[in-house]
Amino acid sequence: MTHDQWDDDKIENLLSNVPKIHDQRSKDEVLQRLKEDGLFDEEPLKKTRKKFNWIPMAISIAAVCLIAILVPSMMNQHTSEETTVMDRADDSSSVSKNSMIESEESKSSEEMNIMGTEMADLRTAVYPDQIEGNTIFKLGLASDAADSIPVTVLIPNERIQEDFGNSQPTGVELYNKYAPLFNEEAIGFHNYHPYDGEITERDNQVVHTLPSDQLYDVGTGSLTTYTASLVDTFGDHYDEVVQLDETGSPFIFSEVGESSPIPLNGETTQYNYYQFTQPDGQSYLVPNFRAFYSTVEEAILTMKENTNDVYQSVIVPDVDYDVTVEQDVVTVTFTEQLDLMTLDQQQAMKMIEGILLTAANFNMNVQFKNVTQTEWQGFDFTTTLPMPVGANEIPYSTVFQ
Repeated sequence: MTHDQWDDDKIENLLSNVPKIHDQRSKDEVLQRLKEDGLFDEEPLKKTRKKFNWIPMAISIAAVCLIAILVPSMMNQHTSEETTVMDRADDSSSVSKNSMIESEESKSSEEMNIMGTEMADLRTAVYPDQIEGNTIFKLGLASDAADSIPVTVLIPNERIQEDFGNSQPTGVELYNKYAPLFNEEAIGFHNYHPYDGEITERDNQVVHTLPSDQLYDVGTGSLTTYTASLVDTFGDHYDEVVQLDETGSPFIFSEVGESSPIPLNGETTQYNYYQFTQPDGQSYLVPNFRAFYSTVEEAILTMKENTNDVYQSVIVPDVDYDVTVEQDVVTVTFTEQLDLMTLDQQQAMKMIEGILLTAANFNMNVQFKNVTQTEWQGFDFTTTLPMPVGANEIPYSTVFQ
């Protein structure tokens, strides 16, 4: 068939030329023909219908349903597993992060502690640069070891002026004014001051007039504490202490008989310093049972030894040194280079100050050699260190309230 366009006239002309068909048979002949063909039979031939098989479709439907059920479940399980894995990963990451944070915090805490220790002033003695604007007040407190613990308090000069005016008080005047006010219990000691009787002065002597019922010689230990306490309290101001009875005669102790003057300085007070710990855990630098030495070399070298269970050596274990003296300077040279920052800082300070206090009893300065640090805790190790003017500083506000 071509793609030429046909108009209406051509179509009508074509149809008019188609030959007409006529059926010349009668109605009876047509009916008879239909009967012969069996159109009007009572039991027409039944068409055989093809039986429909439902089994494959049922299986398919069941499979679809099963898939519809399983797929979401599997997806949920997969999602759940992924979530669990992710959660575990997150937990692991969180634990790891927490561990890292804790580690960093621990490290930071340690660093802060070290920095805090470096910044804190660990010195326990009193030095010349602290005296300005203050007056030194010393006391020998009764310890539980039948001895005296020397302590030092810096009393502000405003308080001194308030109590004494413009005059400079003597050692005895300071004692009589402030010993009764000193709160010994505030720092863990029993009340021991003021002394029984009367404390006066005469020239370079402290005069202690004792009552007949005094208790300082009830035993050897109590007499030792009393004697050592007098040295610690008045040693900076006077040469000796004399004990008198109420008649002005030398006092007679039941333990030792007639009293003799107690020297407050000199060779018998050339002690070395050890560590003593009170029952409350507070530690102090004190003379080792008042053992004294004729030379500073011997005193400092002996400090390496632990001679009893009451006082502990302040020399750090495994640290060794040599001692030499030239004029008024003691040189302590460590055998191996000493890095103070590798030591317990408080214990290192006790070692340094213990040696300084020992040399001070011989009126000598100390220079340390073979120390890693040039500066540490306010000390300049390139030169001689300052001589302490008192041991075991106690804050003024702690004991004078």
